[in-house]
Amino acid sequence: MHKRLLAVGNFFKGLGLISLLEEEGYEIIVVQSEHEAMRVINDQHIDMLLLDRSDHSGASLRKITKALHSEQEDKPFPMILFEQHFHKETIIEGLESGANDVVPKTIDAEELLARIRNLLQIFRIENERSNQKVVVGELSIDLGSRIVKRGEQPISLTVKEFDLLLYLARNANHVCTREEILKNVWDSDFDMGTNVIDVYIRHLRTKMDKGFGVKMIQSIRGVGYIIKEGE
Repeated sequence: MHKRLLAVGNFFKGLGLISLLEEEGYEIIVVQSEHEAMRVINDQHIDMLLLDRSDHSGASLRKITKALHSEQEDKPFPMILFEQHFHKETIIEGLESGANDVVPKTIDAEELLARIRNLLQIFRIENERSNQKVVVGELSIDLGSRIVKRGEQPISLTVKEFDLLLYLARNANHVCTREEILKNVWDSDFDMGTNVIDVYIRHLRTKMDKGFGVKMIQSIRGVGYIIKEGE
């Protein structure tokens, strides 16, 4: 499932930024006012809020951020505030009002994408710590008990198989290169000169795909592996 970003304010209408975010795989909903935003949040799950600071200041901004967050209290999301007048005072005010990050409207696209990915990652990890479970489609990984299931079928994994599957699941819908897997699962920054990753992927597939028509882990030739949510 694509991450859903809600953009609030006239600043986002017709902006090339929206097309860029959609190209990166994000689902974007653009509304004009905080009242429309609260209706959207009430009806749908939101992964991040992008808020145009224009027309909001001081107590008004705090009231709006509190109201927006309260609409989805059980599913907290990060908020990025876009500032026209970007200086120390507005940054402090924005952060104290409940925003997780404050950026200028002239922010470079690559920097903004990096900030979005970083905040989504932070919130994902915090949600996992609260829920102690990673779920991708029909796959569920209980971090506390280390129990893995595909549907209702339990899957017995070795320690390293579990670590590899967890890394892929935490990065669902993102192609994980062999270099990234080596660094994050085997804690190695260099090629160990073996096909160890392919061997472990093969073991995982043998255990996970038995009785199922769709392979959970897909190969991207010459690049790495990916788990796609909903497939």
